[in-house]
Amino acid sequence: MMQNDPWQLIDSLQSVIISSLGEDGIPHTSYAPFVQKEQTFFISVSALSTHSRNLLRMQKTSILFIEDEVKSHNMFARKRVSFIVQITPIERDSVTYNGAMTLFEDKFGELANIYKSLPDFYMLALTPVSGRAVFGFGQAYDFKDGHFQTVAARR
Repeated sequence: MMQNDPWQLIDSLQSVIISSLGEDGIPHTSYAPFVQKEQTFFISVSALSTHSRNLLRMQKTSILFIEDEVKSHNMFARKRVSFIVQITPIERDSVTYNGAMTLFEDKFGELANIYKSLPDFYMLALTPVSGRAVFGFGQAYDFKDGHFQTVAARR
């Protein structure tokens, strides 16, 4: 049984760290505000940003949710959840897009409406394929088949 709930940590955050790889093979790390519906994360990003161009070109990437440094009791063991995710562009004015925008408005208020009106912003769905949650030393959980499971000790 897990001592911590990875979904609870994710729910407490407003942004996700995103890793991507450029066409030139150079890695790029950035972040974006996110919303979540079931086990899919949605980000609204500008086509002008480096990570946006990289994500549109890629089919999978890595994302990280990490406990705020101020809330952490141990800088060497910050609570974190990372996923390898499948990237899916969401068409503007689709049912999925409108539903995600409603979640953005609920979470971020009027600011979400500004981004919705900007023509260079689009929506991406990030669906976890695999992942890991770490809540301290000896408290790691793998994400597979839609569930977190305790990592077995390796010898």
